[in-house]
Amino acid sequence: MVHEQKFIEVQQVIDHALSVIQSYTDLKQLPIRKAREYFDWKPPPSGSLKLNVDGAVFDDLHKAGVGVVLRDDAGMVIMATSKVEFEVINAKAIESLAIFRALQLCATMGIHSLIVESDCLMAIQVLNNDIPSDPMLDPLLCEIRKLLRVFVECKFQHIYRESNRVAHILARYAWNVENISMWNDCYPDFISQVIWLDKCL
Repeated sequence: MVHEQKFIEVQQVIDHALSVIQSYTDLKQLPIRKAREYFDWKPPPSGSLKLNVDGAVFDDLHKAGVGVVLRDDAGMVIMATSKVEFEVINAKAIESLAIFRALQLCATMGIHSLIVESDCLMAIQVLNNDIPSDPMLDPLLCEIRKLLRVFVECKFQHIYRESNRVAHILARYAWNVENISMWNDCYPDFISQVIWLDKCL
């Protein structure tokens, strides 16, 4: 509320708190120089693609946004997307829906191997079968798992918000998008600085 003038749902607070605890536990075991690098966005292995996703809920507008960015091992943007979503119940739902929409876009592009990153710890844990799912999200998770059959390989990884800045900005931008805005082999100016920083770090 202080920083973004936005009310955050209890579940979103819990998710972020769990993420911070995990981050703290991991960082305690690293030397200082390595700890600074811990939050940087990292390119995928050579020849691979990385898909970063994020969701944002706009309670006052009764809609939500999805942000997606697909990059190669040199950090070059292959595709960036901001998409508006309606009828979204809560933050947990939009994070899982963001993953679903991102996978749909990649499936239509004929991509068969992906690393998917999200800063929603619970969504990643559910997809990796580390924790049970919320029954309300089961239909959506079922659709995600059906979609995964299209891919030869698809890994889900949790990252921290600082490493997911591009997807976050794209998700927030969706508040003024009527349906979907897509950029192929390029990206909008409003994420150019963050893209540049990610490539330089």
